[in-house]
Amino acid sequence: MKTTLLILSAIFMASLAFAQGPATANTAFGLQVSAPGPEAFAEDALQQAIDKVSAAGGGVVILGAGDFKLSRKPGDETVIIKSNVTLRGQGHATHIYLDPKTPPNPLRYFPMRIGSAKVPAHNVVIENLRYTGNDKAIGGGSIMGFNARLDEPESMLLSCDNITVRNCWIYDAKQAAGCTKPASNMYHAKYVIPAAEAAAASKDGPGAKFYGQPDRLASQFKNWQVHHNFIDTCGNKAVELAECNGGLIADNYIINCEDGPQVIFGSRNVRICDNHVFFLRTGINITEGSHHITVSGNIVEPAAGMNLKNWGSCLVFRTEPLPLATTVSHVSVMGNVFRNQTTEAKVTVRFETRKESLGCHYEAITLTGNVFDGNLQFYDRVNPGKTTIQDIVFADNICEGSILNAPVKEVASKHVTVRGNTFRYTGNQMLKASHWIWSDNTQTAGTLELDPAAKANIIRNNVTASPIRDQGIKTSLNGNEVLPNDP
Repeated sequence: MKTTLLILSAIFMASLAFAQGPATANTAFGLQVSAPGPEAFAEDALQQAIDKVSAAGGGVVILGAGDFKLSRKPGDETVIIKSNVTLRGQGHATHIYLDPKTPPNPLRYFPMRIGSAKVPAHNVVIENLRYTGNDKAIGGGSIMGFNARLDEPESMLLSCDNITVRNCWIYDAKQAAGCTKPASNMYHAKYVIPAAEAAAASKDGPGAKFYGQPDRLASQFKNWQVHHNFIDTCGNKAVELAECNGGLIADNYIINCEDGPQVIFGSRNVRICDNHVFFLRTGINITEGSHHITVSGNIVEPAAGMNLKNWGSCLVFRTEPLPLATTVSHVSVMGNVFRNQTTEAKVTVRFETRKESLGCHYEAITLTGNVFDGNLQFYDRVNPGKTTIQDIVFADNICEGSILNAPVKEVASKHVTVRGNTFRYTGNQMLKASHWIWSDNTQTAGTLELDPAAKANIIRNNVTASPIRDQGIKTSLNGNEVLPNDP
């Protein structure tokens, strides 16, 4: 009986704390912050609670149900989430949002920033709450979600590590969650440099060797996890991990976003798995120097209302518009469903080296066990002269479209193995590239044609609906069969 009274008393005191407005209350479970409601701003109460918990060595800031409205402050952010803090809401009922009456401003802004521009934050968890950036609603330039960006000279060789964003509803932010540093030469240096020297270095532009420096690799963000969130309406990448070593983007439901999840700027050892992505421009992006990436179990397709003339693709391997020579490599793409029957080109996979790039090698990429309901663009229509596609394995997939490829004089592609796939496309597959291996595939409603420009391809053990048509040069043809006609 005594224990029951103590529990009831604790519940009563907590309810009083919530009822009295933007107050805080210490409990055995953490520091509670009540919602001030839509008529007041919440940033002071939020920041004080975060500061207090972080200064004490860490703990949980428990947000009550209701409205936490934020104003836009001078500078970069309204609230800074600091190290060793868990920010926990009461589910969808806890609503943090930027005031929709905020005047438009073209500058990037962080209403809820993980760390500051100079001081990183570590061991942060954000969970069980709703966030609205109102980026589109207010015509803002770039209102972010839960993001870390280290962009001052003294922070370029630092990182925010062990960050988790989970079980949240995130609406109308330029990016729902992620980490990055500026894509400029000012943090290409091997040591922390003064602001004047950084500005001078940035004028020269990035050098060709950009992501592999030991100091830079050591300062990548580490162990970022963004999972089990509902993300709706983003004006850029839904989740972006940039300069990240060790990350997880999983089990998110992403809808009405310009682009889905992205790894960029030399990110490595990241898993993108089991997400539902309905995009307006591109789906999953593997970009600019990223390597050792796993993409598995995702369902990706254009959202309703996408521009029918858009070249948007479910999976994109690409560069940034920077004067860099980079490599995108060691990517495993397994067990996904990529569907594009909406856009004019119906592309599910494409490669794109931007015109500003000095060149890119796309290599050591495996695509296996996927469903491709649309075409695959195994060439670069943007900057083919600076693109190399090599050491690609495309195996054991179900394909409802064509593998689009180009002659070697247009784009360098070699050592591409197309093996064990089932092509259900009604029509013939055309091979224009050279030095490919096309083996053990089944084409149930067409055959394979080799273009006169195709040279030194190995074509073996395929089953086609009609005989293979070879106009290529030095083709090795053996063991191929034609499907028998049904009686």
